[in-house]
Amino acid sequence: MLYLITQIVLILIIAVLAGLWIGWWTRGKLPDASFPASKELPDNPFESRFRLEQCHRDNAALRRDLKEAEDQVEKLRARMENTESTDGDVLEKLETAEIRVQALMEDLQLRDDTIAALEHELESLRS
Repeated sequence: MLYLITQIVLILIIAVLAGLWIGWWTRGKLPDASFPASKELPDNPFESRFRLEQCHRDNAALRRDLKEAEDQVEKLRARMENTESTDGDVLEKLETAEIRVQALMEDLQLRDDTIAALEHELESLRS
């Protein structure tokens, strides 16, 4: 019985090593689907226009979320100023809201950069 278990384990180890070697060997041979093969602009301006419009919609949604989060921060700050003692729950909510505002600001900046790149791409397609 021990001999049979040893054979199965040995065959499994060989199969795993062969699979790893084949995967490593073919990693450079196949094109990467996440990156385009060339840096050329897409031929379809409608696709770029659609992506740009989607980014504008996302940007507007992020700005609404940011405005709501900033309003929440202001309400919490006013509540902190009006109370004599520092309430741990309010302070925690304020810190959480400030972190959310910072994350939304970063997302908004990333979206603005994407919009600028897409507008540049669309202008390149038009000319």
